[in-house]
Amino acid sequence: MTTEQETATLARRLEELLSRDDVQGAVELLDATHPADQADLFLRLDESERQTVLALLSANGIADLLEHLDEDVLGEVVEQMPRATLARVLDYTEMDIAVDILRLLPPSEAVRTLSQMTTAAQVTPLLGHSDESAGGIMTRGYVALHKEMTVGEAVAFLRATRPLAEEAYYLYVLDAGNHLQGIVNLRQLVVSDPKDKMQDVMTRDVVSVRPDTDQEEAARLLQHYRLRAIPVVDDAGVLRGIITADDIIDVITEEATEDMFRMAGLPGDDSIFAPVAVSARKRIPWLVVNLLTAFMAGGMVAIFEGTIAKAAALAVFMPIVAGQGGNAGTQTVTIVVRSMALGELEPRDAWRVLRKELALGVIRGVLFGVMVGVAAMAWKGQWGWGVVVGVAMLLNMLVAGLMGTFIPLGMKAFRLDPAVASGVFLTTFTDVLGFLFLLGLATILIGQLT
Repeated sequence: MTTEQETATLARRLEELLSRDDVQGAVELLDATHPADQADLFLRLDESERQTVLALLSANGIADLLEHLDEDVLGEVVEQMPRATLARVLDYTEMDIAVDILRLLPPSEAVRTLSQMTTAAQVTPLLGHSDESAGGIMTRGYVALHKEMTVGEAVAFLRATRPLAEEAYYLYVLDAGNHLQGIVNLRQLVVSDPKDKMQDVMTRDVVSVRPDTDQEEAARLLQHYRLRAIPVVDDAGVLRGIITADDIIDVITEEATEDMFRMAGLPGDDSIFAPVAVSARKRIPWLVVNLLTAFMAGGMVAIFEGTIAKAAALAVFMPIVAGQGGNAGTQTVTIVVRSMALGELEPRDAWRVLRKELALGVIRGVLFGVMVGVAAMAWKGQWGWGVVVGVAMLLNMLVAGLMGTFIPLGMKAFRLDPAVASGVFLTTFTDVLGFLFLLGLATILIGQLT
């Protein structure tokens, strides 16, 4: 494992070698560096140095590098790579990675590149699935055995074919029609009698997914059952591919990042390294929505302009009431969205969750309402200030718990992504209603404030 400091040192060393045109030294440094660390080095180089590194690597080496690059950088590299070279590189990549890269190309170029690949027959079926489905992330690299094979024959087969480590942890037992019959893990194979048949040592109760299963559900199943890989079978039970644990790790990272981004009104594919124009195009739309909701909050304040003129200190407590409600609601939204993403929460649980969040809202509202109310009364010296600010805080905390639960569950009920800008909608309610509670109560009790 390479630390950040070691990566920086390697990058400087590589830049020095490239500046001196020391090709041999640069090749030796790259060969001694893990592809994941090569990707980190690659990000630190300028455009010309990146092109030089790609020229120094073999097709197999480039394939290993591409598998560890972020999508934005990967897209830039693929765009500049000659299609004949790209086809050779994709022949060495994992099939699911090759599919992801082909999807980055315009359709006509993807077809042309695919036609030059020797693995086209294996990759083409994967292109027919959504990129966020089990079929879209599966690979056809697995070890298949016939149920009538003996353990000894299976071991001899593995020795002859020399499969990759991640492909051989589970061995898939099929019949003549490629229907999945069971699974044998490598340990079972090693400890079993060489004369035993595969159908006698295999596990028949197999956890599997369909090609159209959402990748997030596939990730949940693999985590729940502590699997190293999960098979993908069609409606007829025919094995179409497998999803490995490293693919699931990528899915979990992508889904968590996507949920986090969307709650803030950001597209899930934005990146800190994306061009300014691209990031602006992706970020500004939700900011426009947020601006409109800010005008709604401003409109609420304008309605009570006369009250504020009579009790100007209300302006001090407005951001306190609205902000604390927004913070509390964001806590609730985050927990609810994450629980839904993990499959722990369904719409049928709404009432139970709502009761809990309302109870928390009462507790938080009383606690912070008393604190802020006492501070307001001590500052202004009149009990009306304590009542207005304290009750407004309590009511807004109840709104935070209610809307923090209702917004994501409601979006889920309408088959919308519950993470999409939940935070933007939530703060609209806590701002507008927070101002309404504070300024409305102040209007009613204005005689006790002035």
